[in-house]
Amino acid sequence: MKTAEADRATAELVRLVGQTRRRLWIAAARALAARGESIVAWALVNRLAELGPLTQRELADASAQHPAGVSRQLDELERKGLTARGTDPADRRRRRVELTPAGSRWFRQTRPLVDQATAPVLAVLRASERRALATLLRKVVSHPEGITGPRSRGAPPRARALPRRSRATASPG
Repeated sequence: MKTAEADRATAELVRLVGQTRRRLWIAAARALAARGESIVAWALVNRLAELGPLTQRELADASAQHPAGVSRQLDELERKGLTARGTDPADRRRRRVELTPAGSRWFRQTRPLVDQATAPVLAVLRASERRALATLLRKVVSHPEGITGPRSRGAPPRARALPRRSRATASPG
């Protein structure tokens, strides 16, 4: 592929992935807001439901959220009894986050709402196309060299390999 053509394809991918994420995020956020719930809280709980206990940094990376915002959101989730934080047995300086039984129930109750809200965004794709798209995007986000260059204040952290569990994945976040 010629350089100019490759540059256009890259720019288009960046734009399309961003637009798709925004449409899914807004659809889910509106559905959750109607119940007085936060999409950011849901995204964090979604990642914990899929991956199991994580350190706060791993959770921030896994949910593509800023660590300070994750910490504030976790304060609220803990107040609601949905998550619990403790010392990471692997490194006592780090905080480990896990879902409580109430958090697991909350996720099971809200996931169908998010799935229903985001379904119209993805309705243009056949099931096989959704699986193929998910496979390709998973390949991109799991590549350890995916984020390069110097980190500036507020820049996203380098991609890290996260533990995978066999639970089903949810849509946005």
